[in-house]
Amino acid sequence: MGKYQFIRENEGHFKVVKMCKALEVSRSGFYNWKNRKLSQRKVYNTLLLTEIKRIHIESKERYGSPKIYKELLRKGYLCSKKLVERLMKIGNIRSNIVKKFTVITTNSNHSATISPNLLNRKFTASKPGKVWCSDITYIEIDSRWFYLTIIIDLFNREIVGWDLSESLEPKSLINCFEKAIKLHQPKPGCIFHSDRGIQFASKEFRNKINEYKMKQSMSRKGDCWDNAVAESFFKTLKNELIRYVKFKNLEQAKQSLFEYIEIFYNRKRIHSTLGFTSPLEYRKLYEKRAA
Repeated sequence: MGKYQFIRENEGHFKVVKMCKALEVSRSGFYNWKNRKLSQRKVYNTLLLTEIKRIHIESKERYGSPKIYKELLRKGYLCSKKLVERLMKIGNIRSNIVKKFTVITTNSNHSATISPNLLNRKFTASKPGKVWCSDITYIEIDSRWFYLTIIIDLFNREIVGWDLSESLEPKSLINCFEKAIKLHQPKPGCIFHSDRGIQFASKEFRNKINEYKMKQSMSRKGDCWDNAVAESFFKTLKNELIRYVKFKNLEQAKQSLFEYIEIFYNRKRIHSTLGFTSPLEYRKLYEKRAA
């Protein structure tokens, strides 16, 4: 053994002796602790934490512990919700969603005919294409207001149609409606529910409803809870996307909305009302059972 190697090894030994003396532990106890292998539980928890981080990143930090817990179960991991919460706390992982949100409803001060409330807050449907609901919200793009129209199938909460426009004219609603009809072809008698906004009460849109033999339904005046599913989607959209992005132009906004609605929300985002499956997965399960 060389002189300098001997000195280096003994320096390490003396440091251990000094540390053990300060901590009032034996040297043998220190070396046992140092050489001890991780328990199976710690190895598994480390694996879980890695998967939690991956799920959290894939959701763009939108998921909190309840959805991450359900995703872990779906992937075959055995764990409790409390364990997931504890590991997320250790890893400093949390949802970036702010729960507080103020709903702004559409102005319904007009003289057009109002349709009856056929839905009456029954936000379920036994099959696809049986009940659709729709609403319009505003989005700021390059310091200007643009308007997003969406149509939701209440069977699986899928966004079956959407359109972004710089105007509140009925044309945007009709474009959105025709996209949804083309892609999903609802049966005659499908209920189309919305608030009392002038776009939904317009003659142009009523003609479209009649053309496809659908039944129109409208909320009570000033009651956002009568269209709660659409309002809830807008709350989610603004919390999970819009408050993080300052859109510079219309194309950027359309691209971001496409990625959120078509790729994430419809295909990946799990919903508690759907048994923690995505809208598309829920519809495919129904189609498989019905085949």
